Amino acid sequence: MLKKINFSGLWQGVVPPQYIFSHQHFKGVVLDPPNFDPGSWIGAGKALFDPENEQFLLTARPRKAEGKVRGFAANIYRSKNGENFELIVSISKEEVCRKSGLKIHSIEGTQLLKNPLNGEWHFYLSVDTGSEFAWGGVYWETLLLTSSKLEGPWRSKGLVIKNDQSYDAGQARDATIDIIDGRWFCFYKAIDKERRERPALATSIDGITWSKHGVFTIDGTDRLRFLSGSLFAGTNGPLFLGLESEMEDSRVSKNRVVYADEYKIGHGGGSIPNFAAYNVDYRNMNLETIFRTPWQPQSKYEHKKHPLLGYASLVYDPLKNRILTYVEAIDGTLTRQIGLNETVERLLLYETIL
Repeated sequence: MLKKINFSGLWQGVVPPQYIFSHQHFKGVVLDPPNFDPGSWIGAGKALFDPENEQFLLTARPRKAEGKVRGFAANIYRSKNGENFELIVSISKEEVCRKSGLKIHSIEGTQLLKNPLNGEWHFYLSVDTGSEFAWGGVYWETLLLTSSKLEGPWRSKGLVIKNDQSYDAGQARDATIDIIDGRWFCFYKAIDKERRERPALATSIDGITWSKHGVFTIDGTDRLRFLSGSLFAGTNGPLFLGLESEMEDSRVSKNRVVYADEYKIGHGGGSIPNFAAYNVDYRNMNLETIFRTPWQPQSKYEHKKHPLLGYASLVYDPLKNRILTYVEAIDGTLTRQIGLNETVERLLLYETIL
């Protein structure tokens, strides 16, 4: 939940995204990757506050390149202050395969929510379901695990967002999912067979069965974008806050990126992501720009030219009246080249005091 605050009448509605961005400062490293070898990452998750236990929850996928391990688990952490986290559970890729009955090459973006009807936890995993191994993965879908306790046991509900439409025939993954006024909203990365990438929308009343609504336009124009962040209840409807990455076709990109195989799937070589905010006109499938500006790195842990991968999650901290922004950063000191198996990535925390 993003606190509604009017700052003594200066502004109305939720905290202006312009204020969040202009007043944020680097707080620290939240999670380190499994090791500091090339291709080792941590992040691509969701942060949320659990008021019942007055704790923060955070998900992440650890990844390693050596041995073709790739995304090898889906982790859930807890924290009392939103800064120092301890691991609750790690669900291995092999366990996910057993539970789902699927052959999965890798795990990527994760989302965690609590079902308001029965209190069950929903853990959404982006999984590489391609028929053959490819660095980066060609075909991705979204799998759902559920459990009454964070510690498990976790049960598979199967693939709930599949690549079954023309616009997501390649990938339906890396979701941003939140519940607003009882309705489940899911922004996800939709990639067609030509590798054109756009933000798409699915909605649900139970978090299990999803209805797809197509891809968004941005200010009425078709744009190739990847959005990752959080959704909040704004006075004009759902509000997206997070990162926006302008996507390039890796086959014609002019950026110097090291490709891992013949599929030429790029990584980390796009332009600097934007911190962005949109009003979500989901009835007309259009995102209306509120604010957009290039990300401004403030730490030594961010590459000067390519600071962030593009994954983000924002959460309101009611204990200290602040906004916490978690971003997956490409480390500038440990990353020698930009590429799928070249970067080292940490999870960083930025803070905005209200």
